[in-house]
Amino acid sequence: MQPSVLYRSWLSRHERGGTATDLLLDTDVLVEHLRGARRLQPASGRIAYSAITRCELFAGANRREAIVHSLLEPLTEIVVDRAIAETAGRLRLRRGTHMADALIAATAIQHGLTLVTRNLKGYRGIPGLKVDAPR
Repeated sequence: MQPSVLYRSWLSRHERGGTATDLLLDTDVLVEHLRGARRLQPASGRIAYSAITRCELFAGANRREAIVHSLLEPLTEIVVDRAIAETAGRLRLRRGTHMADALIAATAIQHGLTLVTRNLKGYRGIPGLKVDAPR
């Protein structure tokens, strides 16, 4: 069984018949955890993040790389493949979505995951994207 993390109060809204919705954590959710603003708690279900999120976390990690490794280790990392790259490119072209957000949104769309983010503005109105913000 894969240990995963997520906001406990938020997760209960997503449990259906004993299983959790499959989720993709946006960078901001993980940054909040690293800064101690909102702690992540054990949860069940498929919890993933984009390789783009790994890049963003390491860009701001400074001397905390070991902590970032520990945070990401139990989660499923999804790499950018051809389908994700093409979907992201279309989002960038048609909607002007920032590149990192376009790649993360495309990852959620291509894998049928709900994106967990506080950056609702950055993802607003993207066709086929399921978004939810933790409370």
